[in-house]
Amino acid sequence: MKAIDRLYRKDKNITRSVHIDQDLYSKIQYLSENVFDASVSRIINVCIENSLLKNKSIAFYKKPDGTDSIYRSIVLRKSFYDELIKIKGKTGISFSRLLNGCMKEFLDDYKNEF
Repeated sequence: MKAIDRLYRKDKNITRSVHIDQDLYSKIQYLSENVFDASVSRIINVCIENSLLKNKSIAFYKKPDGTDSIYRSIVLRKSFYDELIKIKGKTGISFSRLLNGCMKEFLDDYKNEF
C-alpha cells in the first residue's frame, strides 16, 4: 500500500440517524478513542467500504437477544450511502440492519488486528 492510498477523494457527506446495536457501536467507539486516528463515523465508512469491496451480498445481521439499539447520527460518504440504498432496494433489508451487518463483518474480519 502506498501512502496516498490511505486518502479518500472528496465526496459529499450525508448525515443520517440510524439504529445501531449498542455492542457494535461500543466496539467502534473504543477503536476510535483508543486505536485509530479516526472518528466513529469514519470507521463506520471503512466498515461499509470493507463490505462493498468484497463484491458479495451483505449478510443480514440479526440483532442478538438482549442487545439494545441506540439511535445515533453518523456522517456517511454519499457514494457508500447510495450503494447501501441500492442494496436495500434489492434485498428489502432495512438500512440500519445493513449498516449493522457491515460493522459486524468489519469487526469479525479484523478482530486480530486490534
